[in-house]
Amino acid sequence: MSRFLRASLGADFGYTPGEQPSDAEGWLKLNSNESPLPPSATVAAAVAHAAADLARYPSPVAEPLRSALAGVHGLEAEQVFVANGADQVLDCCFRAFASPGDSVVRTEPGYSLLPVLASLFSVHDDPVALEPGGSLPPDFARRPAALRVVVNPNSPTGHWIEPAALEATLRDADGIVAIDEAYCDFAPASCIPLLGAHPNWLVIRTLSKSHALAGLRVGYACGDRAVIADLNAVRDSYPVDRCAIAGAVAALEDRAHHQLIVDTVLRERARLIDRLRALGWSVEPSEANFVFASPPRGLTAAAVAARLRDARILVRHFALPALDEALRITVGDREATDRVLAVISSLNGKTLSGT
Repeated sequence: MSRFLRASLGADFGYTPGEQPSDAEGWLKLNSNESPLPPSATVAAAVAHAAADLARYPSPVAEPLRSALAGVHGLEAEQVFVANGADQVLDCCFRAFASPGDSVVRTEPGYSLLPVLASLFSVHDDPVALEPGGSLPPDFARRPAALRVVVNPNSPTGHWIEPAALEATLRDADGIVAIDEAYCDFAPASCIPLLGAHPNWLVIRTLSKSHALAGLRVGYACGDRAVIADLNAVRDSYPVDRCAIAGAVAALEDRAHHQLIVDTVLRERARLIDRLRALGWSVEPSEANFVFASPPRGLTAAAVAARLRDARILVRHFALPALDEALRITVGDREATDRVLAVISSLNGKTLSGT
């Protein structure tokens, strides 16, 4: 860091993403919750076609993608805000709704970008510990806050709260309630159908996971027209480029491929959880495209992560209190599941049949 960085941010300021090695190095990446399959075959052609018009700015509100997303969720176009990934949607929530000195309530554990945004926008970061089993404590809705953020399913644990249970806890919460559903396509239900009853709610989604578009960076929020207008008031001039808009529309139109990705994750998630438990691991219930698991006695999470790295497999180890004895392992395809299980089973002398 240089001497010019704002002193209030601190020397270690910044979000740490999962390691991104070169695509040519042969790594199995199970550390960033990316799709186990490539995107729809129609995406590349759509992106190439859009590239012919790169001399022109894209639509500021990401049309026709905005309208396509509205159609998917049974909303009006003015109820959808599109940005450069769900991270930029969260950034715009801080810009629009949290003045310097305001409190932003979030869960702990939760998405590690949120305290970084709090520091960046000079707001008070107010983490609230989740209940055992991943439910929200009543205090989450009662603390004064300009903005509350719930990641559902949770990252890094994978816990999911049913929409009715969330509504019961958050019904009377003041300020903006942002429900980050980055992983919700792998869960049983979304909170989007509840938006009509809660004009202060936003539901945030991404096309990175279940549509395999992490490289195009497309995220969006659904909510009341007035709240969406607030987000548009603070967004960048042209937050989503022409190629990303075209590729995202193509991905949305290929519903069969989207379902294939979801089905692959659900199948391999169940298999990974079953096999890890058979090896003595403690695995949290997950409704996301990853599992959060702790190794049996005699192994540490850090040692397992290191051994997997030796085998050119990357998983996520959070060296943080209450998280450091577990690994977050992205669900891959069948070959990826077999490969990670083969390494893990070798560590405690066990082998698994039928993997």
